[in-house]
Amino acid sequence: MVTVLLAAVTLGRVIYLSPQGNDTSNGTRSAPMRSLTAAVDALRGVAQARIVLLAGEYFLTQTVRVAKESEGLTIEGTGRGATTLIGGVRVINWARQGDLFVAPVTDEVARDGARMLMVSGKLRPRSRVPATGEFEHESVFDVPWMSTTGGGWKRKPTDLELTTMRFKPGDIGDWLDPASAEITVFHMWDESCVGVGSIDVDRHELRFSSPTGHPPGAFGVKKYVVWNTLKGLTEPGQWFLDRRAKRVYYRPMPGESPTNINAYLPRTNVLIEAKDASNLTLRNLRIRVGNVSLKAGGFGAGDYEGAVTAVSCPKLTCEQLNIGEVAGNGMKLWNCTDSVVSRCDVSDTGACGIRSEGDRSLVTDCTIRFAGCQYPSAIGLWVSGKDAVTVHNSVTDTSYSAIIGAGPGQLIADNYVARAMLKLHDGAGIYFGGTDHVTVRHNLLESIVDTGGYGASAYYLDEQARDCTVEDNVSIEIVRPSQNHMATRNTIKDNLFVESGDMRMDFARCKDYRITGNVIDCGGTLLMRVPPNGVTTISDNVLGAPSGVKWSTLTDYADTTSHMLTGAENQFHRAGIKQLRRRVWQAAIPGGPIRTWDMSEVGPRGATR
Repeated sequence: MVTVLLAAVTLGRVIYLSPQGNDTSNGTRSAPMRSLTAAVDALRGVAQARIVLLAGEYFLTQTVRVAKESEGLTIEGTGRGATTLIGGVRVINWARQGDLFVAPVTDEVARDGARMLMVSGKLRPRSRVPATGEFEHESVFDVPWMSTTGGGWKRKPTDLELTTMRFKPGDIGDWLDPASAEITVFHMWDESCVGVGSIDVDRHELRFSSPTGHPPGAFGVKKYVVWNTLKGLTEPGQWFLDRRAKRVYYRPMPGESPTNINAYLPRTNVLIEAKDASNLTLRNLRIRVGNVSLKAGGFGAGDYEGAVTAVSCPKLTCEQLNIGEVAGNGMKLWNCTDSVVSRCDVSDTGACGIRSEGDRSLVTDCTIRFAGCQYPSAIGLWVSGKDAVTVHNSVTDTSYSAIIGAGPGQLIADNYVARAMLKLHDGAGIYFGGTDHVTVRHNLLESIVDTGGYGASAYYLDEQARDCTVEDNVSIEIVRPSQNHMATRNTIKDNLFVESGDMRMDFARCKDYRITGNVIDCGGTLLMRVPPNGVTTISDNVLGAPSGVKWSTLTDYADTTSHMLTGAENQFHRAGIKQLRRRVWQAAIPGGPIRTWDMSEVGPRGATR
């Protein structure tokens, strides 16, 4: 059997590509082809074929599509980082116009719009009004929210409510050009970025070109920002695309000139798209510059396109891909059962870093940084599917939740998360809900700041999480190490939670929790917010809380009673934490050293690193 498989691979055709190649060539290493699309087309129907991209830059102005006929195809670069796919065009013929640079763009760029600009290998911010913070609009939507699992809005919003926003006098004026401007309307845990259909300055009313995900004013949130106007071009590095005049404006950074600026605008949303292709392998590719559609991105900005997109591709392998400076998701895999994403580096994405959906999928040894640069509700690493495994990844500097797991029987283990929840609230370093029998084990999370609202937490079990286990994890300098909401029969055991100030653990509308064997060390008061029967077992925990434990009894979300626990009723064991020796926590961070927390080094004010 092994011999047959090796023979099939050996017999598969190999096509080489080079930026200097010619598509009329035969595709050998000495006579390479040039176009990835032409190579894919030439290999349709050839099993176990390979496309090898020699070092250099390959410009794509349209999506490379891999279909069912390409079973077993491998597309790979020669050496990590040596082969770059660029989904756009270089902007040339820059000229000075006052203190700005200006350059013409193609008809296609002006028509489709661009939601990203890469300059000198970095994603540059779009012009914005106001320069910092947000405007406050005057739209109202007072319909009750019934929770996600409760069916959403009590009354479905109308099309008019989803496409209209009233603004305050003076906030928006004739400087806003509907042909170019875009609006981000913020909701509770996500946002909608939409175009402007029309503006009525006298009535202080905007009509959007497409519907928002929730009506402006829903949840009582009234924040919005205007993007892509000349008025908003105030800071070095910002840019503005004038779609009507077919020009891009850029406020230069120090040292940049019209002759040395190296800038790219996107021409395609998806660089590589695979559909119904089994056993596809993508390896050793560096991917840059991708656009995104102008529409509401939904929860987690998950509806946006991925620079690499795969749909219904069983046994897909994405290995050593380096993806960055794209406006949408870095990688979006949908219904890709038994897929493997390994040793990929994804950074500076407008939306999610990696979104992987498929039963028995594996995401391992990946590094994800700076997800949500344009759409702050984006998730760093989002893994869905039954029995999916998320292990040994590093996810840092994300605007919203760092890791989301969605699917029964998942394992989320040995991951490192830092500086998540930088912009939004009601999320976590590791978040999951609506599923059962998930195990979260041996993860290290640190430095997640609570920005208000519904808070930012380390480990968050949300609506309908059932029979799940959070064990042997570390939470360092996170006020809310354990957040729980409408969840049932879950276990929190053998974790280390350390915070230099006050700490809180919430269990709103939860039932039948077990909290055992944890080390909880804070510098002040531990606040426990628990409904009746929310926590049925508390045992063998070790507590360091100099100001004691405050127990608040919840009815729905309201604190009905609260008091400081006395020694007799305190179900936590007070102990000298410095004397505890029973466990050592370690975390091997991808790309970094193994970090160790020995309990002999943990004092009442935090962990010694």
